[in-house]
Amino acid sequence: MSVSIGPAAYDAVVSDQLLAEAHRFLDWARGEGANLDGTDPSVFFVQGVVESMAEDPDEKPSLRAVKVLAYSVYLAELLAKTCTGVRCVIDGESMRLDDVRAVSDTGVTQFTLNWIYNCLEDPDADNLGFKLAGALRDFGEQDRAHYLTELLDYHG
Repeated sequence: MSVSIGPAAYDAVVSDQLLAEAHRFLDWARGEGANLDGTDPSVFFVQGVVESMAEDPDEKPSLRAVKVLAYSVYLAELLAKTCTGVRCVIDGESMRLDDVRAVSDTGVTQFTLNWIYNCLEDPDADNLGFKLAGALRDFGEQDRAHYLTELLDYHG
């Protein structure tokens, strides 16, 4: 079953638990000073967290799972809240996460859960900033994509 967030209302209740867990973690992280302000440059904070996670293979699996869920939801919701016709979709059963993605009304899909997993495997090759810039471009946000790409060149 899936939950959609954005212009479409919730599709199901099953993954509401996953969404609530992600939001609890993100609220806690913000309370601890995390730069998760819903702006495009906040992707740099998420990139840093995922790079740290990649360097810590001994992190508790339950904590890692919550972080992966939370940051993939954060990125999908960022796209859903700021791009016209885009919604966040979370697929899972009970507390088993299958997928998190941002989907446009035209069918363009960005798999933010995969972004996080790929970045964990190779943070340099799968930079979340470039992924977000590409998604913005795919969702018709050319100016924002250009701005983020300029920031990436500056930070790189």
